[in-house]
Amino acid sequence: MIKRVTALVCLVALVCLVLPLVGKPDRSFAGPAFFGRVHASYGPDTGKVFILVVGNDARSGNPDASRADAIHIVGINTDTMKGGILNFPRDSWVNIPGRGTSKINEALYDGGPELLAQTLENLTGIHIDYWVMTGFEGFRDIVDELGGVKMNIPTDVYDPTGSGAKLNAGTQNLGPLNALAYVRTRHSFSQGDIARTTNQARFLLAMLRKLQRQVESNPSALLRWMAIARQHARLDIGADELFRLGVVASQVKPGSIGNVTVPVSLGSVGAASVVFISSGASSLYERFKETASL
Repeated sequence: MIKRVTALVCLVALVCLVLPLVGKPDRSFAGPAFFGRVHASYGPDTGKVFILVVGNDARSGNPDASRADAIHIVGINTDTMKGGILNFPRDSWVNIPGRGTSKINEALYDGGPELLAQTLENLTGIHIDYWVMTGFEGFRDIVDELGGVKMNIPTDVYDPTGSGAKLNAGTQNLGPLNALAYVRTRHSFSQGDIARTTNQARFLLAMLRKLQRQVESNPSALLRWMAIARQHARLDIGADELFRLGVVASQVKPGSIGNVTVPVSLGSVGAASVVFISSGASSLYERFKETASL
């Protein structure tokens, strides 16, 4: 415990020296990933923070006019130090404010992360504080900078004509191409996109484990993760807020973060295959809203 506290104090001291040099991010950079604020209510007064994590289908460049392939609300309760990742299949049929009913991934194309966040807030009643979004290019670059992400794959994943995934079961370090193939694949699973969105959250938890391992052995590693974010993301959040989020992330144990995909049923609207979110999801939303954990 003393070692951990001392390491954290050293890290805070180091950041106090570095943050003035970091300054406010360059918002004119049109990189492949974005980090922005929705309401910016995060802080000790609320005890809870909710972040919308989005992966879009842009292969390269500026992904503003793209559709969402990965949609997750990450919650952290800073009082209990527990959390949750609530996952939404991209084909969920929902009401998009000002646009009518459509697949939820269309909200990103029609109005960017802000409209997607508003859509989810209206659907769940959960107050989203920040959003973070990346496309294919940004995702690969982040994984590459991190030296890959280690995770356990329960079963063989083979999707040569879809995502290109050809992965054997077992624990392995996924590099940029294999990591992207894994989070994109759905043809390898009988549940299709439902399994995919759950696996995307599993990858987020694997990244969290890597962050915590590195910070445990070298507290200044958190600054490197911040630098990677600045290099591959357009930030609309102050460095001090980003650091606070990083410190919280380094303290919340992955085993205390639930991974839940909203209950859905398969269906169609016209010629389009969609999924309908079950009415039972309302109690899930309420519990997540109150506790920021699952």
